Amino acid sequence: MSTSKSTSSDPARGSEVQAGGSEVQKYQQVPAARRRKRRGRRHPGVVLLKPDPARRIGWRARFTDPDSGKVTKETLDASLSTSELREDWAVDKSQALAKRGLELAGGAPKATGSTLKDAIDRYYADHTRLSASTIGLYKTATDKFIEWAGGTGIKTIDELTRARLAAFKTSRSDAALNAPAAKQKKGKRKPTAKRRSPATVNVELRTVRAVLSYLIGIQVVARLSTDDLKIGLKPLEEPDEGIEILKRPQLRKLLDASLAHDSDKFKATRAEHAAGTDPTTHRYSPVAPFIAFVLLTGMRLDEALKVEWGQVDLESGEIHLTATTKTRKARDVLLEVSPALAKMLEAVNERSSEGSVFGLTRGEARAAQRRLVAEFDAPVFSWQVLRQTCGSFLTNAPGIFGAASAYRSAKQLGHSVAVAEDYYLEVVRDISPEAKSLEAAMQIEPQMALIMKAVGSRPERQRVDRSANLAM
Repeated sequence: MSTSKSTSSDPARGSEVQAGGSEVQKYQQVPAARRRKRRGRRHPGVVLLKPDPARRIGWRARFTDPDSGKVTKETLDASLSTSELREDWAVDKSQALAKRGLELAGGAPKATGSTLKDAIDRYYADHTRLSASTIGLYKTATDKFIEWAGGTGIKTIDELTRARLAAFKTSRSDAALNAPAAKQKKGKRKPTAKRRSPATVNVELRTVRAVLSYLIGIQVVARLSTDDLKIGLKPLEEPDEGIEILKRPQLRKLLDASLAHDSDKFKATRAEHAAGTDPTTHRYSPVAPFIAFVLLTGMRLDEALKVEWGQVDLESGEIHLTATTKTRKARDVLLEVSPALAKMLEAVNERSSEGSVFGLTRGEARAAQRRLVAEFDAPVFSWQVLRQTCGSFLTNAPGIFGAASAYRSAKQLGHSVAVAEDYYLEVVRDISPEAKSLEAAMQIEPQMALIMKAVGSRPERQRVDRSANLAM
């Protein structure tokens, strides 16, 4: 007679218990204390320390910093007022420490503890070949970044994250446009109801991104990657308003205003006022030759200001720019595209053939630009607009460079054809094929003749050296 067997599972032991015939093994329940699995802390590596009222110390957490390897104590925020909230905070902290340990094991740079200002100062110390204008532009943006970080409680560069970079971007895009304050000291500005343009914001974002990208490369930044920079400091979308150039009537108006500016005179002595004679002293340094030079060469403002006579070869008809240009590439600017410009330079050369061609500073050039628009009815312009105007007329005039106009005009201005198409070239209509020069294509030949005449007749203005008086 066969004996039947039945099989059942013991839920406590996980083993099978066999029962057969009349002999039945009874299930004996394992005590709850034995059945409960032993659990570790929910937040390994993080110990919550009870407050010490006598020393006025609240809840703290103790853990080992993965970057420095030192035991660190961190005071918990007062808002964590219950044990559940403190436990949840400790769990998040434990997970963050574990993640950071894996990042370091994977080759991530360790935190340096350097302040944000010291790290950014290192960027400037390592880039001594930047021009003064570039450093000024960069520092304007990085100073705002440091100021924002201080206001948000960021003390070290190790505290920067993608989310915080996005917060900085938002703060700059929402910032109000500052305008000159009425009835205030010179240089004083006040916020307006308008917000700054996307292009202005993007200059600051691009600058901060360039600085942080370098610091990431030399492993000064611990918790940022290049992907974080691309996402956190993504440029704002800029409206495409086309490329701005000056039309022919505007060019004539600009040069006429420049001639009026240069011929403006005042009575310098009491005798002149008493005699009632016409004023004889020129009020301003001449700028018409310089404006014509920038317009007809397409040079950048800094390039034009730095040109010296040693770089000008009037016999071969070219100006040699060294590798100190913005692109760090030397190039030759041909004068054959503008015979009027070559003649003007010859007239200027007869008066002064050494040192700087025009003897203007950047500040004087910008002041003259503002003065022409505000006081002499010149069209609104910038030095970049003059450069774009030159490139557009060179490319659109069939009688200057012919079929190679796009390539030759780009070489003249010192950039690639792709850059020229994106940022410099606009359509100019109705240029006669008979126009073989820029002044003919722009229809400014009478103005250029007046400028050359003014260069030959005007006495050279002497600069006043006030340093001796200041030293007394």
